[in-house]
Parts: sequence; structure tokens; C-alpha cells
Amino acid sequence: MERAGVIALLAFMLCGAAGFLSSCSSESPAYNRENIKATWIVDTYDGQPLDERNYTVMTFTSSSTVSYAGVLTRGDGNYQWGENTLTYSIYCCDLSISGTYSGLFGFYPEMETAQEYYFVESADSSMTLGLENWTLGGAAAEPEFSQMTMRKISSDYASADSTLLGVWQFSSRNGEPFQDYRLHFQLDGVLTMSVRAGENAWTAMGDSTDYYRIYEDFLTLTLYNNDVFGTPSKWNVKCFRIDSLSSETATMAVQSSGETFTLSHLSSN
Repeated sequence: MERAGVIALLAFMLCGAAGFLSSCSSESPAYNRENIKATWIVDTYDGQPLDERNYTVMTFTSSSTVSYAGVLTRGDGNYQWGENTLTYSIYCCDLSISGTYSGLFGFYPEMETAQEYYFVESADSSMTLGLENWTLGGAAAEPEFSQMTMRKISSDYASADSTLLGVWQFSSRNGEPFQDYRLHFQLDGVLTMSVRAGENAWTAMGDSTDYYRIYEDFLTLTLYNNDVFGTPSKWNVKCFRIDSLSSETATMAVQSSGETFTLSHLSSN
């Protein structure tokens, strides 16, 4: 090839490479690959806020795994809060997720999934993914959203556990007195819910094997045989968004499915 032709070819290749680099530069939504390696709460589909029970929590790791935490279907009308671990990869402005759902999103028993997304927005505190392709069990599927938006939570969100530990008594529900129930948040995510049995007497509900998970301002309770927030004789999940949590006033305000609750902190053990 003549020298002029070689120069022209090199120039063309360099221009193409420059264009590729430009499309994946700091101006691209996917520029910061490290930004995704965090814990995110998915709370919006197509611009519409989700009910708290439909939130999922996604944790992307540096080892190319992503854990989906959410309400898991366990069959026979039982539900528990749990997680599935999948794998992910990023190429330029595209995100691929694949693995197996077990109970998550109602897929019970296990269901293989492969998902392709593109980055609509990738900021330090929020991220929106556009859906390109979804398969379940090797067949094309249509999820209930075309875009999902998530917000990043603090990397030290687990420290919120210590703020929550102890006994809390419900004070009100939608502004009305609601004082016959207590929650005892213990170490390692153990929870006991009690009902008033007398003037100064309380009885544990369920079989005392309930548990909770907190993700900064998102609280989930997995309860057994609970007439107030669960299903009698079965497991169920109640999810809350924490609006305020004050150590000075020893109060907590939460909301769930359009209802508002206030609680008072009684003791730290």
C-alpha cells in the first residue's frame, strides 16, 4: 500500500477510535464505572414511585456480582425478605445482568434471566436504566417497566442498625391512637413484635422468629402469623420508608402503602 494510503487508513482508524472514546468519556452516563459499585434502592418505574413493598435493593460489587434484595415468594402464600445473587458486566453505555431468580418478583421455583439495559442517567446519587431486552427461561419477557430509577444510599448505611436497636412502641396510625403494639429490634436483624395483653403486660406475636433489614431509610419486617401487618399462620413482609428518626425526641415517623405511623423509643435493650 502506498504511503498516502497508509496515512489515510491510520487517520480513519484514529478518528473512529476518538469517536468511540468520546462516546464513553466523562460526558457519557456510563463514564464512572466505579459509581455503580454501591447499594441502590429501586423505588421508581417509568417516573412513577413504587409502593414500599415493591422496592428492590441492588448491591453491585467489584467482583461483578449484583444482589437483588426484595420480597421473595416462598409458595403457599408465604413471603419473606431475601435476596438473589446474579452477575453483571458493563460495556461502554450498556449494562448486562444474568443469573437465576428464586422467589424474587414471584418467580417460584427458579427461573433463569438475562437482562440488557442502557444508562439513561448515572449520577453520584441516582441512576436510571432503560430496558433493552429481557428473557426469562430463555424466552422473551416484558417486565412492567421500560425504565427503572434507583437512588444510592450511604456506604455506611449498616450503622443505622445501632440507631434502631431497642424497644419501640407504636403511638399513632394515620394520626389516630395506635398504641397496642411494640417492636423490639435486636442484634443480627432479629425482631420481636408484641401486642398489649394488659395494663403493663405484653405478649410476643407469631413464634418470635421474625427479623428485619434496614437500608438507611428503608425498613423491612418479615413477620410470622401477624394479624396486624402479616398473614395469619403464614410469613409476610411489611416495608416502611423512614421519614424521620430522632434520638433527641426518641421518636420515629414512617410510612407504608399510603399510611403513616409514629413510634416512641422506650429502651435500648
